Amino acid sequence: MIKNEHEYQVSKSWVVKFQQAIISLYQNEEKKQKDPDGWQLIIDSYFAQIKNLLDEITEYESLVDHNSQEILILQNSNIRLSQIGEILIKVRIAKKISLEELSAITKLTKEQIKEYEDKDYQNASFDAVIEIAEALGIKLQHCTVVSEINNFLSNELTKIRQFEHISNLSE
Repeated sequence: MIKNEHEYQVSKSWVVKFQQAIISLYQNEEKKQKDPDGWQLIIDSYFAQIKNLLDEITEYESLVDHNSQEILILQNSNIRLSQIGEILIKVRIAKKISLEELSAITKLTKEQIKEYEDKDYQNASFDAVIEIAEALGIKLQHCTVVSEINNFLSNELTKIRQFEHISNLSE
């Protein structure tokens, strides 16, 4: 995810670099003849990188171009808790709220918010996330909560419960 103008410019420059690398590879007949599968793999990976970068560039441009006076709707049918940070950043960008302004609205410093954004809020407390979400006017509507017990969790719970059962028997 592109978070600021610098990352935006760097991403655009990487698109150009990947495009130039593809042109260079197409001109390298020797590499194409010598290792056609490797050559194709490199070409495909460069195209995949370009697609990912262009998707991020398009998303950032749409956030920057968003009219901050209009409601912003970010739709995602399967949101994970790990994505909350990205949502906070996207809303801040779309609402054209600077780190300084967000700091003034909350009890957090600009440096704290920057550090949170640098790490997609993975280092933020739940209270800080809620405070920022409220300051940005974020509301979840039509939210469905789904909790699955995956294999790892199931195995860990089984081990814990077996240990507890054995401990209870020995008492």
